[in-house]
Amino acid sequence: LTILECPVHRWQADPKRPGNRRLQRRSRDANIWWLMSAYIYRMLLLQGFSRADVIHNPNVNLLARWTPFACGCLGALGLSLRSPAYLWGLGILTFIGVVSSRSFYDYLYQIFLRPLTGLGEMPRHGAPRRFGCAIGAALFILSGTGFYLRQPVLSFIPALIIIPLAFGAAFTQWCFASALYHFISGKKADCC
Repeated sequence: LTILECPVHRWQADPKRPGNRRLQRRSRDANIWWLMSAYIYRMLLLQGFSRADVIHNPNVNLLARWTPFACGCLGALGLSLRSPAYLWGLGILTFIGVVSSRSFYDYLYQIFLRPLTGLGEMPRHGAPRRFGCAIGAALFILSGTGFYLRQPVLSFIPALIIIPLAFGAAFTQWCFASALYHFISGKKADCC
């Protein structure tokens, strides 16, 4: 066993899949064990979530996927509507995530879905995710401007960049914007 910095957590080999390491921890709130792959653990820390949120929130893996998934869905809706006003509005609302520790999509979850799902509170965003919101906001506004000016390249290219990247982050937990943030800033993530 390889022990991480926190004595409660241990990486263990999964007996069903040799070579596959999983994080196993005992939850303080309930007498249960849950598993998180080493990859997911690392990706969540790279996205700027605090180590405490990743360690102590058993639903952080699902909750972290909500923001990029909602961003991709609402962006795809804007692309299909081809509405400059919608995309400008979405860009402005996405900008909330730049100046706040939660994004517009997180507030939608907190208000409408949290009471229904019972998954708990959305963890707060760190600088890498805020940087991602800035990129998303800029691309949505740029796409809306393209539709307003009736310029197909300016309309579709920004939206067709952000939408697949958002869905990629939702389904794999790898976030291009977070990776770019760490590359540009030269800051090491909490995990590396």
